[in-house]
Amino acid sequence: MKIKKYDDETLKHIHDVELMILKDLISFCEDNDLTYFMYAGSLLGTIRHGGFIPWDDDLDVVMLRDDFEKFKKLYSSNEKYELLTIESEEDYCYLFAKLSLKNTRFEEKWASNLDFTIGFNIDIFVLDDVSNNKFKRFFQIKKAFLYNRLLVTSRIRLDDLPFISKFISHSMYHLLNILNITPSKLNRKCLNFLNSYADANSESVFDFSANANEYPLIYDKNDFKEIEKVKFEDIYVNVPKNYDKILTELYGDYMELPPEEERYNHHIDFIDFGQY
Repeated sequence: MKIKKYDDETLKHIHDVELMILKDLISFCEDNDLTYFMYAGSLLGTIRHGGFIPWDDDLDVVMLRDDFEKFKKLYSSNEKYELLTIESEEDYCYLFAKLSLKNTRFEEKWASNLDFTIGFNIDIFVLDDVSNNKFKRFFQIKKAFLYNRLLVTSRIRLDDLPFISKFISHSMYHLLNILNITPSKLNRKCLNFLNSYADANSESVFDFSANANEYPLIYDKNDFKEIEKVKFEDIYVNVPKNYDKILTELYGDYMELPPEEERYNHHIDFIDFGQY
């Protein structure tokens, strides 16, 4: 992981634009009776800092699958925002969505491989049911990891990697092309996979977009049933009522600041604020 050192004015500008997007997302969710929660580093920032983690440059929210599917049906890309998913963009390479601000740019270098622009955005993660059976759950999670890797390698040849990792990335990219495993075919398989695990009896949920080094990222479904309102900058946001348990599982002693060398952000290479 890397950290990009922004000057104070630029980082404040980034936070202001992202906060605007968050406010618009919250307004839409409240108008349509949809439940979201602050998630991952943004949940940590909410609780530990009362807003953004001071050195961070993104925002994350999460929804349970039912709420996210309703959100997708109700939300239409408009003059201001575009909802990026593997359904909306063939080259999109994540199992989570992005609410992207049009006519802006907020991209890492690898995004130049894509045929669309990623603007300032909020990541919208989704929690899916996982089997109560540990054997079945194991294969669900391994399959999710495989789809995560294939989505990226079918679209992007990663160059900013050590030699062996770069060789594997390029080899997989060409192999998928030789096998005629196109992004559109892979997208359909991913969607079928994501929609095949709804289980009202499941006791746990999982973020299928999680990276391998984040396993096991499995949560008690009940932890996302009750909402608590907590201040984030100049607004109040939804957090899971049992946020202490979730943050402890994710970060351990989460109220302790990490050393400077572990204060990561997304190391954004291209920034265009547009009219904002």
